[in-house]
Amino acid sequence: MLIMRKLVILSVFFFLCASVAMPQPANTSTHKVSDIGTLQPDLTNESPSFRIIQKPVNEHLTIISDSRIDSLLKIHREENIRKGGIDGYRVQIFQGTKDNAYQMKSRFIARYDDIKVYVLFQSPDFRVRIGDFRNRSEAIKLKYLLEDDFPDAHIFIVDDVINSPCE
Repeated sequence: MLIMRKLVILSVFFFLCASVAMPQPANTSTHKVSDIGTLQPDLTNESPSFRIIQKPVNEHLTIISDSRIDSLLKIHREENIRKGGIDGYRVQIFQGTKDNAYQMKSRFIARYDDIKVYVLFQSPDFRVRIGDFRNRSEAIKLKYLLEDDFPDAHIFIVDDVINSPCE
């Protein structure tokens, strides 16, 4: 009797879990799916949503987004202008005196004239940093390349404000 009661309770539990986990049908009144069309705001609902409107095949796709997205992009651009660049990575190959920093810069440019080199002063030392990398993996590639060419240098990757690739 006790085993039967446990089986019934367990069956009911699994039935409830299965019914909750089933995918809900899409609300077809707010979204019309088509292969080609424009994305238009659906103002019939209180929450922001979009629908696709059918249009001829030879036209471009036009996306009309929420105005808050445009304001966020504007804030992001203004912040990057204020900082003087965008967040990224550089490879630091030297830290020390001014004369030695400029010697290291010349030595680097002699081997790699296509990569930008920056000499920065951060009290009390000068630092030589290389490149403008948007992601860490690009900086790692250069770091391993430089370790072979500059075995005496202490080379590591630093977070830095880099020049925008659009400049």
